[in-house]
Amino acid sequence: MRMHLQSVAAASAGAVAATLLLWLLAGPAFLLFAPRQLWQKAALQLLTLVALHRWILRPLRKESRPGSRYARRWIECVSLLLLQIICALVVHGPLRILFLGHDPLDFVRRLRRAIRAMDAKILRVRPPLFDVDEWGQNITIPLGDRVETAATLYSPLLPNGDVDRSPRPVVLIRTPYSRESLQRWGIRLAERGYHFVAQDTRGRFGSTGDFFPMLNEAKDGASTIRWIEQQEWCNGRVGMTGMSYLGLCAWAAMREEVPALKAVAPIMAATDLYNVMFGRDAGAAHVELLFRWSHLVMHLMVKPLGMVESMFTFFLGTGKSLQKAYRHAPYKEVDTKYLVPDSDTLTWFHDGFDHPLGNEPFWEDKRHFVRFEEMESIPPVLLFCGWYDFFNVEMMHDYRAVRKLNPDCRMVVGPYTHWHIASMDPKLWRSLLDFFDRQLLQDATARELPAVNAFAMGEEMRWMELENWPPPNGRTTTYRFAKGLAVEEGEHLLVDEDEGTNNPEDEVSYVYDPADPTPQIGGATFNPSNCGRLDQSTIEQRDDVLTFTTPPLESPVLIAGEIRVHLEVESNVEGTDYVARACHVITDGRSANIADGIVRRFDLTPGKRFSVEIVLAPVLNRLDAGDCLRVQICSSAYPKYGRHLNTRGSFHLEVEDNALISEQILFVGGDKGCRVVVPTL
Repeated sequence: MRMHLQSVAAASAGAVAATLLLWLLAGPAFLLFAPRQLWQKAALQLLTLVALHRWILRPLRKESRPGSRYARRWIECVSLLLLQIICALVVHGPLRILFLGHDPLDFVRRLRRAIRAMDAKILRVRPPLFDVDEWGQNITIPLGDRVETAATLYSPLLPNGDVDRSPRPVVLIRTPYSRESLQRWGIRLAERGYHFVAQDTRGRFGSTGDFFPMLNEAKDGASTIRWIEQQEWCNGRVGMTGMSYLGLCAWAAMREEVPALKAVAPIMAATDLYNVMFGRDAGAAHVELLFRWSHLVMHLMVKPLGMVESMFTFFLGTGKSLQKAYRHAPYKEVDTKYLVPDSDTLTWFHDGFDHPLGNEPFWEDKRHFVRFEEMESIPPVLLFCGWYDFFNVEMMHDYRAVRKLNPDCRMVVGPYTHWHIASMDPKLWRSLLDFFDRQLLQDATARELPAVNAFAMGEEMRWMELENWPPPNGRTTTYRFAKGLAVEEGEHLLVDEDEGTNNPEDEVSYVYDPADPTPQIGGATFNPSNCGRLDQSTIEQRDDVLTFTTPPLESPVLIAGEIRVHLEVESNVEGTDYVARACHVITDGRSANIADGIVRRFDLTPGKRFSVEIVLAPVLNRLDAGDCLRVQICSSAYPKYGRHLNTRGSFHLEVEDNALISEQILFVGGDKGCRVVVPTL
C-alpha cells in the first residue's frame, strides 16, 4: 500500500511538473495574446492546481484504505486543467498558428464539449445538455437605495450559437470574493438547463455601496430575487446556494420570505453568526477564523495582487503576519498592526470583539440571519456540511429548526473540512443537482435525497442514510474519569460508570502557561494547513494535556451525536479555558481527533470547586473491536481560539504583562467526579 501511494504521489508530482513546464514554454506568449481577464483566471487555475497537489496528496499518503480511486480522480483533474489551458491557448494564444488558416473554433467547441463530458464523469452527474455562453453577460442589478451591483448572467446556447434567453429557473449566488470566481458554477448549471447569476455583494469589486459583513445581505438578497423574477428569462422559480459567506447570503435572503425563492442550498454556512464566532454556550472567540477571514476579504480588494497574496497565505504558507496577530495582546490592535496595516481600522472587526456576549443591541440584526420562529413558510432546504467544518455545530441546529417548519429538508454531512473543496465536489454536485432538479426544474425523475446522508468516520468508512439527526432510537454510555494504572504520567483511564462510581475520589492536575499555549492540531479550523482528522501524538505528550482512555472495546461502537464532557474542577485563577477533545485510538496506538469543544470562564473563585459542561461538535464515528475512546483535557486550542491570559479582564483588551500561569485540578472518581457521556447507535 505504501509503495502504491508513493507511486501515485510521484506520478502526480510529474503531472504538476509537466503543467508548470507547459506554462514556462507557452505562458509568455499566452500573456501577450490573451485578454487580461482570461490570463488572471488561468493564473488562478495554476495556483489551484498547486493547491490541489498539496491538499489531495497530503491526506492521500496518510490514508489507510486503497487510494486507486483518489489517484484516478487526481489524474482526471490534472487532465481537465490541461485541456482548459490548451483550449485557452488555441483561442487567444500562439497555438492558433497550428491550424494554418483553418477556423479553430470548431476544434475549440469539440474540445470544450470533451472537457464538460470529462467534468461530468469526474463528478458522476448527468451529462450536460447544452453548449454554454462560457464568459456570460455582464449585467447591473439595482438594489433600490441608489446602490447598483455588478453581476454576470450565464445561459445555455441555442443550436445556432445564440444565447438562450427563454424563461428558465435561475440559480443565484451572491459573493464578496468577486463574481468572476464563480464561472465554473455558471457553466455547470447553464449547461444543464438553468440560468445562473453571479453577483458581487454591496461594496465589493464591481458593486457600489459600503461593505459591512452580513449587515445588508437579507434585504439585498431579497431585492435581487425580486429583480430577477421580473426578467423575461426567469420563469418565476429562483434558487440560491453558495459556500461559506456565500451560503450565509443564501440563508439571509430567506428572511424576507420572497415567494419566488423556491429552494435554498447553503454549503458550510449557518444562521447564527455569533455562535459560529464565539461558540454555542462557550464564550471563546474563534480568533483564527476572524483574523484569517479579515485578512483574506480585505486583501482581495485593497492590493493589486491581493488575490495572489491571499492564495499564497492560505494555501502555500501560514503567513507571518497572521502568526504575529495570534500572539499579540491586546487583540484590539491586531487589524491595523498585522491584518491590514495599509488600511483604516476595520469597524466590524472591533464591533464583534466589543460585544462578546451575543445579547447586545449590536447583534440584533446581525446574529440570526433567519428567525425560524417568526417565519410563516420556508422553502425546501438542502444543507451540505462537513464533520470537520466550523459551521457544523450550528448547521445541525439549523437542520432541526427547518425540519420543524418544512419536512422537505435534507442534509448531507461528509468527511470534509472547510477546505476540502476538491474532494467534496462529486458528492456536492450530485446532491445539489438532484435537489435543484426536483425543486426548480420540477423533474419528478430526479433522485430524491434521503433526510440525512452522513459519512461514518473510522476504519470502515461509509455513507449512511438516516431518518433524522440526531438519529432516533439512540442511547448513551457514560464513562468515568479514573486516576492510576497509567502507562505514562498524564495518561489516565475512562472506566464504565459502575466501576468509576465505586472508585474513591481523587485529583489529577496540569499547569497551563499562556506563554506556551497548547496547540490545536487538526479539527474544525479555518487553516487549510491544519484541519481535519490528524494524528494527536505530539499534543498528547505535552505536560499541559491530560488524557483519559477506555480499555480496548470488546465490540464495535458507533458514536452518533454530541459527546458531553462533565468536569469537576478547581483553579487558582479568576478566569481560564477548558478544552475537551474526543479521539479515536486504533489498535496500533495511533490517536486521531474526532471532535472538540471549549468553555471560557471569567467568573471563577480561586480555590473553589465548580462544574463545567463541554459539549463537543456532533460526530458519526465507528470504533471497531480493539479500538479505544480517548478524551483530552487542556486549557488552550491555539490558535483556533485566542489565548486566555488567565485573568478576569476582557480578552480583547488584556495585555501580555497581566498574563498568569494557572494550575487546573480535576476531581475524578466517586459519584460526583468527571465523566463523559457518549451517544451511540
